[in-house]
Amino acid sequence: MPKKVIVSVISDLVTDQRVQKECNTLHKMGYEVLLIGRKSNRNFVLKNLPYKIIRLQNLFQKGPMMYLVFNVQLFFYLLFRKADILWANDLDVLLPNFLISRIKKSKLIYDSHEYFTESVYKKSSKHFWEMLERKLFPRLKNVITVNHSIKKIYENKYNVPVTVIRNVPYQFKRNNTGNVSVLPANTKNLIIQGMGLNENRGSEEAISMMQHLPDDFHLYFIGKGTILNKLKQMVIDLKLQSKISFIDPLPYEQMMQYTMQGFLGLIFEKIDVSHEHLFSLSNKFFDYIHAGIPVLSTKAVEIKSIITKYNIGAFINNLNADEMAKKVIEISEDKEMYQLWKQNTVHACKELNWENEEQILIDFMEHLS
Repeated sequence: MPKKVIVSVISDLVTDQRVQKECNTLHKMGYEVLLIGRKSNRNFVLKNLPYKIIRLQNLFQKGPMMYLVFNVQLFFYLLFRKADILWANDLDVLLPNFLISRIKKSKLIYDSHEYFTESVYKKSSKHFWEMLERKLFPRLKNVITVNHSIKKIYENKYNVPVTVIRNVPYQFKRNNTGNVSVLPANTKNLIIQGMGLNENRGSEEAISMMQHLPDDFHLYFIGKGTILNKLKQMVIDLKLQSKISFIDPLPYEQMMQYTMQGFLGLIFEKIDVSHEHLFSLSNKFFDYIHAGIPVLSTKAVEIKSIITKYNIGAFINNLNADEMAKKVIEISEDKEMYQLWKQNTVHACKELNWENEEQILIDFMEHLS
């Protein structure tokens, strides 16, 4: 009988590439995998998965009640299911997994996708999550996170060993979708993609930047987030509808068709706001690389390290709209450097891919405590 792993995450599963890749690897290793997430209103589904999925219905789509209801549902679901290993993705599903692992003597894996407590800005909520982390983290044995900066923080705070498994994509076959034209060919398309259209990600500043760029530049937001409506209203107020477009969340392959036709991938984390942004290593960063487009970013520690190592883009020193626009124009005028960056993304992809990264996960699973 194969060992059974129940993987839980509070997302609706559709766009969570990290969780899907990890489940695929676990299945390849011979585990029986069940993935539990939250059902949302999105109208596209996951197909042809080699493992089972359950999406729990939740009357609340956001806010404290959404977290409370999901955690109660998850606790009772896990209570009446057999599992050799419980896998909790992020702090917002750790408590029910921890409790059930103690009740049933199952092994527990905690996978921290970000520096979670630093991503919460409401004081009362932040206090709760910090308290929960302080109570549970020192009692964990098998911990994963997404980059070395967060690993160092957790190890220093809690004296618990942490393994880094980065959220890099599978090697993307650019030729499969590169001939599909979904964006205008006569514009320099600037891309901000993913589910992180949230506060302190520089999206507002990117919109302001477009006021200072010529008409042959166009900004595309692909995805969603907590400030999406605010961003759309800002575009209307600044009368930038002809220079900025919003595209709803898309399945990965379809999204990459857009990204591949970008001129630059933008990452404007406000690194002076919190450690979450300073140490961010966002999913879209690796997607830009695999799509073959150079990156323009603030100097987030992990992102800066990779851009510098592979020479695949440039940095901005601040989020002043005029200065940002000048940097974009400067990049567009240095065609030789730009082509070098594009060529270097090919070399970066050969190392920064899930086929390589999953070997760390395989080793981690073979040495569970």
